[in-house]
Amino acid sequence: MRQKRPVWDRLPMTPSRFATFAAYLLVALSMWSPEGASALVRYALFVSVSGVLVIHTYATRGIAVSRAPEWVFIAGFALYVSLSAFWSDGGIDAAIKGMLIFSTLLVSISMANALGLAALLRIFYNAMCVFLMASLLVVIFRPDIGIETGWLLEGDWRGIAGQKNGLGVIASLAFVAALSLPVVRRATRGRMALAWCTRLSMIALSAVCLVNSGSRGALVTAAFGLSLVFVAKAPRALQRIGLVVVLVLAVPAVVSILTTLDIDADLIDVLGTTIDSNGRMTLWSYGLEQMAGRELFGFGVGGFWTPARVTAFKDIHGWVLDNFHNGYVTILVEGGVVGILLLVLAVGFLLLIYLVTIGNLRDSYVALAFGYAGMFLVLNLTENEIGRSTSLNLIMFLSLSFSLRFHVTQALSRAGFLPGFPQSGARRSPAPALWAPQAP
Repeated sequence: MRQKRPVWDRLPMTPSRFATFAAYLLVALSMWSPEGASALVRYALFVSVSGVLVIHTYATRGIAVSRAPEWVFIAGFALYVSLSAFWSDGGIDAAIKGMLIFSTLLVSISMANALGLAALLRIFYNAMCVFLMASLLVVIFRPDIGIETGWLLEGDWRGIAGQKNGLGVIASLAFVAALSLPVVRRATRGRMALAWCTRLSMIALSAVCLVNSGSRGALVTAAFGLSLVFVAKAPRALQRIGLVVVLVLAVPAVVSILTTLDIDADLIDVLGTTIDSNGRMTLWSYGLEQMAGRELFGFGVGGFWTPARVTAFKDIHGWVLDNFHNGYVTILVEGGVVGILLLVLAVGFLLLIYLVTIGNLRDSYVALAFGYAGMFLVLNLTENEIGRSTSLNLIMFLSLSFSLRFHVTQALSRAGFLPGFPQSGARRSPAPALWAPQAP
């Protein structure tokens, strides 16, 4: 009986040109933020390109699906959110959002199979650099479009993004990648020098766009992402010392926060500092108070802010914003306890595989993916990135998460820990059980 090859042994060493082109097109669509009827065109194009890429991947090489826990819970969470449209009160809008999230899930799995972690990171980076260059040109030659003019936003850059925060987030992602992504080696010294000059210019461009966007959240996110990349690349001894320091400081830090925490409407007092939530606490309280009887499964995707609840909220508070501006509160309200539990398990197992990997491998691609995962989780504290069904952040998080185990098992195999690739050195020890090949 013929033995089936491991999942990771069937993944591409060199992605096909068609899959690469489709991925670039998909990433470009994920960064496009039109309004009105153009948004429906964007959705149609996104679903069409996703479908073509899924079919191409399945027809040319098949789609490998791992039974690893992070795969199961990440896919299970995304599938649960998309299926929650069936009990949502959001009508056709909820059905469309559920379909788009399901499409993003399928294409993310296909991208992980067709391209792999390293190729995906370079595709995301290249696409974001082109986006930033186009934004800079718009700021220079069409400031009426590229620069914000609204209240409290005067002078902030938005480029070709829908708003300043959109440009800030993309600039932060590109900045972290420009500082940590390995420069592709060239055949000649002159071409290598040109590659380094290009990289330095991208570092400067992304930094300029990041600062001039005026997005404080993007600056914090970039700093957090760079910190995670540094941790992933640090020597093992330094990682362990850092872990011990964090654990030792965690207890007094938590105690200090809890003893000084005081919430008064939208004002949060903690550690002697007053933070204005800008209405978020009011929104969150209203959503959680309405969950009586729907604690288990929630209101379904896009099912909470119905016209009736929007009107009721406005009657009570005199203003309304049909967005919780927090991905975790949104998942709890729309997905209930089941949704938030699936998300916690998905994030927990994903972080576990990242921590084990960075403790045993010094891989620049894994380090950047680790930084991006942390940035995605932080961004969800202020924005509902999970609910943005076709956004760059969501498709990046899903595709990189599904690519991680395949990339790590390939790296371990090349190092001689697993069979399937030519060994680069003597076999040192059996692979840890966590990295055992997963059958499709």
